[in-house]
Amino acid sequence: MFVFGSPYYTVFPTNGNQTYTIALTAFFLIISVALKKSRSLSRYWPAAYSLFIASAGLLFLSTGILNLQRDTMESLQFLAMDKLSQFLHVVPVIVGLTLLVKDELKSIFIGQGRLKQGLTFGLVSFASFAAIALVMQSNSSDFFSSLPAQVPWLLLFIFANAIMEELWFRAIFLKKYETLIGRNAAIIVTALVFGASHVNATYDFPGGGVVFGLVVFGLGLVGAYSMFKDDGLIGPVLFHAGYDLLVISSILSSL
Repeated sequence: MFVFGSPYYTVFPTNGNQTYTIALTAFFLIISVALKKSRSLSRYWPAAYSLFIASAGLLFLSTGILNLQRDTMESLQFLAMDKLSQFLHVVPVIVGLTLLVKDELKSIFIGQGRLKQGLTFGLVSFASFAAIALVMQSNSSDFFSSLPAQVPWLLLFIFANAIMEELWFRAIFLKKYETLIGRNAAIIVTALVFGASHVNATYDFPGGGVVFGLVVFGLGLVGAYSMFKDDGLIGPVLFHAGYDLLVISSILSSL
């Protein structure tokens, strides 16, 4: 789903292929229903349903009916609106399909959780990444002169992406997988998928895509561990937004 079905690159014939996405979504729905009706295998249906939710989000994203970006927009504004468009396609599907089967939103970590703990981790990590981003751009006078006008678009990009990906790659899976394979395995599995999905990302990262994938795998481990530890999204979202800030600021400096 997140590698062969990814719409963000065209490495495989299935990337951006809506027929493939429809088939994948239908497959996970059929498996989910079959498992739920089975007395001996019903414990597996929540995990299968989480795959259906993720695939349904991918399918709705492929329609592009909520796209907001325009070719006439400036680079950062275009990127931010593109990310907001992705958010609007994916997040409502995740929330809606979770509520459809009468699951509580806290099953996907939407809730207060351990708020103080999550905020502490999140704000410290976000501030640290922001400081690194500023140091990286210290020799770019153009970046700093345009920064006040860019801040709203930067924040829109990083937080739309952070919330979407933390829900899509982690929150809908972690508790379901924990009941089947244990917490540590759930953390590792989701982090592996998160890393693999970014190997072919179009970022100019030192060492290439494989190194970038390994770094993202490590970030995924931290995000998943924090999500369990804080029992909420706030810490992982702020952490995610922080490292996205490094990525987007690097992209802007190369434009």
